Amino acid sequence: MVSNTVKKNSPPAAPIIVSPMTGKSTYNTTPRFMITTGTEPDGQTQIVEVKIDSGEWVNSVDNPERFSTSGYLGNGVSTVYQAEPLAAGNHTVTFRCLDSDIESASAEVVRTFTILQPPFETITANETVVKAAHIQTLRTALNIVLSYYNLSPIIWSEEIIAGRTTVKKWPFHITEIRKAIDTIITVVNGFDSSAAFDIPPVTWLPIGTGRPKADVMQQIHDLILML
Repeated sequence: MVSNTVKKNSPPAAPIIVSPMTGKSTYNTTPRFMITTGTEPDGQTQIVEVKIDSGEWVNSVDNPERFSTSGYLGNGVSTVYQAEPLAAGNHTVTFRCLDSDIESASAEVVRTFTILQPPFETITANETVVKAAHIQTLRTALNIVLSYYNLSPIIWSEEIIAGRTTVKKWPFHITEIRKAIDTIITVVNGFDSSAAFDIPPVTWLPIGTGRPKADVMQQIHDLILML
């Protein structure tokens, strides 16, 4: 006996994209994309797919090395996709989910983002004098990255003015910058249940007194480029 009943297959809801926020920027040439699956109305599992620019679709089943949580995913599962190295400039990333039955596709979510060139001047030990402009560059860079991750920009406690900000306040400004970095690390590392693509724990270097040393500045530079 052959049934004349045809089961309707409904596609999954579009995934929720936490980052990148459209039109925002990062300095990381292997940027992270933070994705949460929507609901699959037929109770099936889902395959997450990502496409960058005009490249091929990459998915959580066939390319598990690119997803922090891979394979067939349930509803409301968070995963981080980390891109292969990309050139500086403007990019487009497209996301969708497929159901695991006939692979019907959700609506696509498209985000544009920019990879910026590193903004930092080389700080050379015993040669470079850290100035107001160096700290202002760090602040600007961090607020750019915070926006990429849909986090509010920092309202810094004090304006830094060349020739007027006293040397004794430099350690406080560095500590404030480090707290902003810690905020981003906490959000990224706590997004999903996997440690893949997490930012390694930071052991902050001693700040000392007066103007920050070259190694303190370089540590901050390096971290911003991997956020």
